[in-house]
Amino acid sequence: MNGLNTYTLNYQGAKSEKNREKSILIKILTAVIGIILLSILFISFFSLIGSGENSSNFVKHEIESGESLWSIAAHYYNSNNVDLRKIIYDIKKINNIDSAVITPGSKLIIPLN
Repeated sequence: MNGLNTYTLNYQGAKSEKNREKSILIKILTAVIGIILLSILFISFFSLIGSGENSSNFVKHEIESGESLWSIAAHYYNSNNVDLRKIIYDIKKINNIDSAVITPGSKLIIPLN
């Protein structure tokens, strides 16, 4: 009987040792998976930010007295190569402008591509 008790204790000790190893392995695996998921989230977040419009593709323009959307578009684009109506449409769309009336001192975002 004494041998059986020793065997049982050794078996339970080995079993608890295996459980501890499994527990440590699960914790390490969970940490690695967490780090991988956070990395993916981090990369996705910054790639979404980077996929937006590049700020070098725009310029801020302060409207001066006597300027019109047409003159501003002509200032930034060669009217021989580009349809200025499309540029004016883009300027109005980006700046949420409904009409051609602009106010001196206001700022416009002008697309440069």
